[in-house]
Amino acid sequence: MRKLNIGIYQTVITILIIIISSNCNANSIDSLKVSLENQEGAERLATLILLGDAYKKTDKNKSNNILKEAYSILSIDQPKQSADIAYQIAYNYKTMQHNDSASIYYNLALSSYKNLNDTLNIMKTSTMKGLSLQSMGEFGTSAKLFKNGIDLFAPYWIKHEGEPNISKIHLATMMSNYGISLYEIGQYDSALYYATEAFKIKKEAGVSSKQIAKALVNIGIVYLAVEKGAESISYFIDANKLFSQLNDSFNIRKCYNNIGMAYKQMGDTLLAIENYEKSREICMAINLKKGTATSLVNLSGLYAEMGKTKKAESMLKNALTIGNELHDKQLTSNALENLATLYFKSNKLKKALKYADSSNTVITQTEEMDIRAENNLLLSKIYEGLGNYNKSLQYHKLYLTLHDSLFNVDNTERFNRLQTEFETTKKEQKIILLTKDKENQLLENKILKNRQNTFIVVIILILILVAIVGFMIFLKRKKDGEIQIQKELFHKKENELAKSEIEKSKIKEEELQRSILYKSKQLSTHALHMMQKNTMLQEIQFDIKVLSKKAPIEDKPDFKRINQQINQSLRSQKDWDVFKLYFEDINKNFYQKLNEINPDLTTNDHRLCALIKLNMTSKEMASVLNVAPNSIKSSRYRLKKKLGLDVEADLEEFIKGRG
Repeated sequence: MRKLNIGIYQTVITILIIIISSNCNANSIDSLKVSLENQEGAERLATLILLGDAYKKTDKNKSNNILKEAYSILSIDQPKQSADIAYQIAYNYKTMQHNDSASIYYNLALSSYKNLNDTLNIMKTSTMKGLSLQSMGEFGTSAKLFKNGIDLFAPYWIKHEGEPNISKIHLATMMSNYGISLYEIGQYDSALYYATEAFKIKKEAGVSSKQIAKALVNIGIVYLAVEKGAESISYFIDANKLFSQLNDSFNIRKCYNNIGMAYKQMGDTLLAIENYEKSREICMAINLKKGTATSLVNLSGLYAEMGKTKKAESMLKNALTIGNELHDKQLTSNALENLATLYFKSNKLKKALKYADSSNTVITQTEEMDIRAENNLLLSKIYEGLGNYNKSLQYHKLYLTLHDSLFNVDNTERFNRLQTEFETTKKEQKIILLTKDKENQLLENKILKNRQNTFIVVIILILILVAIVGFMIFLKRKKDGEIQIQKELFHKKENELAKSEIEKSKIKEEELQRSILYKSKQLSTHALHMMQKNTMLQEIQFDIKVLSKKAPIEDKPDFKRINQQINQSLRSQKDWDVFKLYFEDINKNFYQKLNEINPDLTTNDHRLCALIKLNMTSKEMASVLNVAPNSIKSSRYRLKKKLGLDVEADLEEFIKGRG
């Protein structure tokens, strides 16, 4: 195929798109296909792009086949158009949930955008590829892509702030997605940081209440993962208020469900039931049958734990009825398995066997191997209870077989899809290479000629440069010789004076080091004394608490008074005043430097910083400060935020640098 001149190509494409777009409503897909039969070059390319776009909403497979032909027509000097088409193909695959194929074309687009230094499209493509990888469960790789986009945003924003195609909302989106990937791989501290930052940016940007509410839910879910139920509940409640203002029943019931999960985690069964019930009521009001059935299954587990077996049984049977009505095999099998488990725990083994068998039949139709494996394990236990050990062993073997194969099924399917896509891509690349061989040959000849001309010019310039540099070196050496003689005389006198000054400074330095060493020993001794005193008092306090429980009633006031005196001694300010005096004598202006960073630092913050400066362990710091070791971890986290440090920053190195 002949090579298209890029300037002519762009002009022709622009004119064709304007003409065809203006008559878009009048031209049908059939007319575009007819036009395509006698076209080549730029005209054919423009029609293919329009035809691919026309099929985008109705038949994405056809759209991609057409766009792939357009991709193969593009020449090597059209990288931007190639990248844009590859991106559109990837996007079509993503909407069809063919995420493996989408990733391949996102890679092609991303590679071209990187060669073009097109930062905006690198960020956009990284984000979309990351979302595809998230859907595939590859959260570690997706996290790297989102982080790459976040790192590119700041320098890009400095030059393009205020442009309509980029805003801080895009940064918030990348941060939110990054937080989700970090959450999935268990990096909860970082996930919480990025979820919170995304929320702040969205709030400042004035996004919709619905987006704010969803950001709050993301933060709440991370708190739920680290078992901080009270914090997660506060975020879910704030989100629920916003969803309530929008009358968004679908998300309101999700919030109630999340709150129920938090209360269940905290061991508050009654409040968990209350919120699960609210979620169920909303599902029933908006006729969300599947949500209703899911709530019933969740509630049944809590009622079963409370010993309300009949109520749990009734709820599971209602969920089973809904599953049958909806022909939802997954929901039906879940209800059946939970009923079987309930009867098994109640020692109603025949009933348990009936529902477990029914569940196994339905699960087999869904091909959900993980659920089927668990159900086989349950059947094994039921048969063991019934005394049928042959059957029990049979189902236990089935459980082990399914459990082992679960690790291989997903990877095998993914490999097959990737293999198919690889073969397709390989064929397409062959077509592209054949059509561009001639163009490449002409380009190589032109490059070779340019290299020869450039080589001659470079040689001449090098010779001129060598002559200039040689003359300058001669002049410099002559001048340097004269300067060197003067320097030697000056340095001789200077060295004599310096030698005298060095002797004096050494004496002063030795005196200063002895003083610092003595004061450091005083400080370490005092800190050790505080730690030992607190440890001893805490041990005595514990012993008094034990003795108080065994002592007669008339002696308990004395124990209480002694305990109060110990508490007063543990909170004594006098020890800290002496510690501060020793510490500031060695570390001049330490607290002043910290206050310059954040004037709102508390006395406890200052004390924690001083103990970190002394290289104390968390356990030692907890003893000196008279707090639990877990509190030290929380205090360090809050101190990082107050000092403006990242979550990953080394607090010890930062504190040591203040001295």
